[in-house]
Amino acid sequence: CFQKSIVAGTQIRCTVKAVDGDGESITEASYASALDALITSDSGETVKGDIEYSGLPGEFNILFTMTRVGKASLEVKYQSSNGFAIIDDVPQSIDITPADISVENSELECLVAKDVTQSEGSRCVLTTFDAFMNPTGSKNNEGAFSIYASKTGTNTVTSTKATHISGNTFAIFIKIEKSGTWNIEAKYFSNAFSRQSSLTLLPGPLDVDNTMVSCNPKVPAISEGTCEIEGRDMYNNLVIVSEEVARRFVGIVEYRSDSSSKDEHSFLPRIIPSTEITTGKYTLTYRSPSKKSKLSVQAMYRSSISATTLVGIKPMWNVSVVPVDLSKNESVVSCFQKSIVAGTQIKCSVTAKSVDGESITEASYASALDALI
Repeated sequence: CFQKSIVAGTQIRCTVKAVDGDGESITEASYASALDALITSDSGETVKGDIEYSGLPGEFNILFTMTRVGKASLEVKYQSSNGFAIIDDVPQSIDITPADISVENSELECLVAKDVTQSEGSRCVLTTFDAFMNPTGSKNNEGAFSIYASKTGTNTVTSTKATHISGNTFAIFIKIEKSGTWNIEAKYFSNAFSRQSSLTLLPGPLDVDNTMVSCNPKVPAISEGTCEIEGRDMYNNLVIVSEEVARRFVGIVEYRSDSSSKDEHSFLPRIIPSTEITTGKYTLTYRSPSKKSKLSVQAMYRSSISATTLVGIKPMWNVSVVPVDLSKNESVVSCFQKSIVAGTQIKCSVTAKSVDGESITEASYASALDALI
């Protein structure tokens, strides 16, 4: 055999020099059928060689292809009067080595980072095989790999810093700053792996500098004022809403120094999380006073429930309390029953209208009414 080592999938050529009992070269092409070649490998692969006359006196070619990595042994037999007999007592040996990396067979798996703030990002592992599923690859291949993260409406993120772990495995980290689900594609040179992966990245913790508060600039008297807090992380992703984070907020509602009315009103500010946890939203509510006045409303945040330092979330809002004057003439009390059995709930209604003739629609105005039976 002319090769001691050959790449899997490459045709191998060995020759048999056939000489008859008189020492003459056998030149009949049909003698090829009197020869038999069996190739076995410690990989478990076994093939039969194709034998053909080469055209040279006494020389027959044995052609075969091995696809699995291992040590292959060639055993050649010839037809004798007693059946087939082995020509060489010591078989020819050939090492079958892996072929180049195949993007069709190689694999990609990614382990997502705890959130977008993890410094090194998410770790992806490339496991490389050749076209015959033999493990292949070495440290020399590190620079040939790249991975790409894509997400609709967002710029593609690329990483080319692969590290050879061992054998046919490589690691490559990719730092993605936007939360959400990303499609991950690996490439060997310019050829894309047929198998892709995905990562669903969580946003990081709330960042005060990127978080905003918005309030209604006017609120009816004796009603519930509301503000919306939109929490974002250091990369401006909407944060995951939770009760635990809600307890870190403190709402501060006060009369402004230029307010015409100030009393001992209890604003009772409270902050509740949205029921949709991916919106980043929290709601600050408070009770408005009964008189026309001017308020300042601000949300504060602390890094943990036990922290003593509060940081203000901008902006601080100036809110005007607008009094609601009930029109006695326009408003009506109605009861639907003139007679009712004892123990049965009775329902009456108040049609409340302001002095402007408009229906009062603030639910919290109920606290401005009193009913005595």
